[in-house]
Amino acid sequence: MSTAALPASSSEEPETYVHGAAPVRLWSRAFIDLLIAEALFGFSYAQFVLLPKLLTVGYGATAGQIGTVMGAFGVASLLTIPLMAPIVKRFDYRRAMIAGYVLLGASALAFLSISSAGALAAVLRGAQGIAWSLTFAVGMALVADVAPPARLGHAIGLYGAAGLSMSALGPAIAEPIAARYGARPVFLLSAVVALIGAWFCRRLSPTVSSAPATAAKPLPGAARRRAAVIGVLAVGSMSAAVVSTFVAPFALTYRIHVVRGFFIVYTLTALVMRVAGTRVTDKLGQRRAAIAGAAGYGFVMIAMGGAGPSHLAVLGGLFGLFHGIVFPALMALVLHQSAPDERPRLLAVTNGAINLGITGVGVIGAVAERVGYPAVFIVAGVVTTAAAALLYTRDPGRVPNPPR
Repeated sequence: MSTAALPASSSEEPETYVHGAAPVRLWSRAFIDLLIAEALFGFSYAQFVLLPKLLTVGYGATAGQIGTVMGAFGVASLLTIPLMAPIVKRFDYRRAMIAGYVLLGASALAFLSISSAGALAAVLRGAQGIAWSLTFAVGMALVADVAPPARLGHAIGLYGAAGLSMSALGPAIAEPIAARYGARPVFLLSAVVALIGAWFCRRLSPTVSSAPATAAKPLPGAARRRAAVIGVLAVGSMSAAVVSTFVAPFALTYRIHVVRGFFIVYTLTALVMRVAGTRVTDKLGQRRAAIAGAAGYGFVMIAMGGAGPSHLAVLGGLFGLFHGIVFPALMALVLHQSAPDERPRLLAVTNGAINLGITGVGVIGAVAERVGYPAVFIVAGVVTTAAAALLYTRDPGRVPNPPR
């Protein structure tokens, strides 16, 4: 696909672009369509937030088996990263998004046939990883294309919030259904919503605007700083995967059988930060926000490992607070000063870093069988907090307002 194509939505051009320059208004039809599409994907995907618990309760899975199945998500995503940038460049964004939703729906439907937490479950979870990688690359590129540069962090926060909000609704719906009817109706619900999302994606723009080609000249040391950001994304993704994968099995060791409160409070808190907090970090600087978010996330993991999961709602709120800060800030730092034709490559590398972190869950699951969940949470928290130091620079990392 040529980056010299028409703007994202010709019917919205008078509202979104000025003289072919960068977009000046956030709330365009193109951006709203992206939010709706992401919400549908997020709801379908969120049905699998409780997959570790479903595998434990319904299929007798061990920590090692859970780690292998969940880690397959990252492995498959990582192996297909080299294909993402060529796919995004060769095919239009609309078809790439539709393909991601269809793949998610098909894999969810195929989960109806699993009988254990074995190879088939791992393969299907891997397929979901590929679907996520594809929609992540396309969705983020479209957000960067339709959002004003000075509002990029806020736009990324809102886009993420659309999907993240479903992480509260998904477990709230899935856990009671699974408790009464088993896991299969949850898998079916995920498949139906994903296919609805594929249908809705026909509304999305097939092209990327040529407008932001006036990206600012990178500052000295920008490549080094961007590499540090991507490294922190990898570590943060590993930590987030540890939390989402092992919080339910960890709670079960304390005879805590209901964990949806953790995910609901986690999500609501992260949503508040992404909707309201990212507007503030756009003004204060994404680098400072990213350092605080990464360090805070690590400290909460240490606290959870040391004190245990007895206060899941409180822990969920703290995790959500720092998660809502760190991810939009890191993504804004990656995409800042990027030209449209380099975004597919940047997002492929970023996606690879995220999935490299997720892939570590397989190894961590095996370690947890030997040393226990508390040690895993503490060590992962220490590593996450230490990684925040990689972001330190004399440059505060603020994304400046564009010249007017």
